[in-house]
Amino acid sequence: MRVDWERLARRALLIALFTILALYVAPAREWWRQRGELSREQRELDALERTNARLRTRVRELRTGAAVETEARGLGMVKVGERPYVVLPGR
Repeated sequence: MRVDWERLARRALLIALFTILALYVAPAREWWRQRGELSREQRELDALERTNARLRTRVRELRTGAAVETEARGLGMVKVGERPYVVLPGR
């Protein structure tokens, strides 16, 4: 019986190729999953940065005396010496 070395070498190369490809499947899937997760995290970061910018603007606005007074009046506070009164609807 004669051994066909060329055929055996081709089979060995095919087995090696499929083994190498199989070894790349799990890392490729993980890379794809992380890519999706990165996209979600980036969108969340963008939203948080917009919220942060809006809050920083609000802080700057509230540091002025007029803004503090407006907020206090919105909470029902009055200045010393002012007379508080309540307007009831429908009366």
